[in-house]
Amino acid sequence: MQYALFMQKQIAFLAQGNNAKFLGPVLHWALERHEVAVPPLGLDAGDEPLVRGVLERADLTWVEWVQDLAVLAASLPRRGRLVLRLHSFEAYTGLPALVDWSRVDALVVVAPHVAEIMKLRIPDLAERVRVAVVPNGVDLKRFALRKSKARTGRIAFVGALRHTKNLPMVLQCFAAAARRDQGLTLHLAGQYEGGELEQTELAVYLPHLIHALGLRERVVFHGQVADIPAFLEDKDALLSCSMRESFGYNIAEAMARGVAPVVHHFPGAEELFPGERIFHTVDEAAELLLAPPPPPHALRAFVAERHSLAHQRAALEALIGELLGP
Repeated sequence: MQYALFMQKQIAFLAQGNNAKFLGPVLHWALERHEVAVPPLGLDAGDEPLVRGVLERADLTWVEWVQDLAVLAASLPRRGRLVLRLHSFEAYTGLPALVDWSRVDALVVVAPHVAEIMKLRIPDLAERVRVAVVPNGVDLKRFALRKSKARTGRIAFVGALRHTKNLPMVLQCFAAAARRDQGLTLHLAGQYEGGELEQTELAVYLPHLIHALGLRERVVFHGQVADIPAFLEDKDALLSCSMRESFGYNIAEAMARGVAPVVHHFPGAEELFPGERIFHTVDEAAELLLAPPPPPHALRAFVAERHSLAHQRAALEALIGELLGP
């Protein structure tokens, strides 16, 4: 375990598998205020002795993702508080219904619409457990306003290449705009993810569709991109066609850089992003891609006002401060 001693209260973080990619800002906030324990990642329900030991020592245990590890943690005895954070995909599975919510002090979601999706399986969720919204936050220092002002015709897609990102619709929307503007190109940053079947289906289908649409010279796969701020520097717009998002970091980060978002209306999109940048049809997406973009500073201001790290930290302070007490 890794320890950083600042105060007497200890917060332990457990993340199932190696999926701690959204935990960084929460962990950094906690390290500034508390003693923090971060047990080895890669945990699953088979690590019961380790999980049991954490729960017996910590003043508050934060479990990332509501999967079988969260089900296990809620079933074990503990000395402190228990917080589970649900992101998005878990709400579409049966695992949250297996949690004994009477033994959980708070369910954290990043946006209200995620809790509403949970209620499709657990209608009385709000009666069983406290539901707290702790929004995600964008690092505005890392995602500074881009220097490039000239229109390039380059459209970005940033995200995993998997079915939930709705890549066929991405290509259809781009094709509709590309037919009207021969200077447009589409640039995809991301790699194939998911199971073997899902990855293979997309790896076969996407090149097939690109060829059928006559776009082989206008669609570029960049693979996994380490420096997303640099990738966005010369992009006019970011196209997102996801079927579900809890937040959409890629969208908010692009806006922080001054890149115009073009966002399919996934459940909850209207709570997170400007309504005028949300589309329902391929034709609407094409119009947004072809229209003059909003002022970059206005896009950044929207993120600063609604999705900054300061908002996330204030929500953490309120929730954890109340659960741990003085």
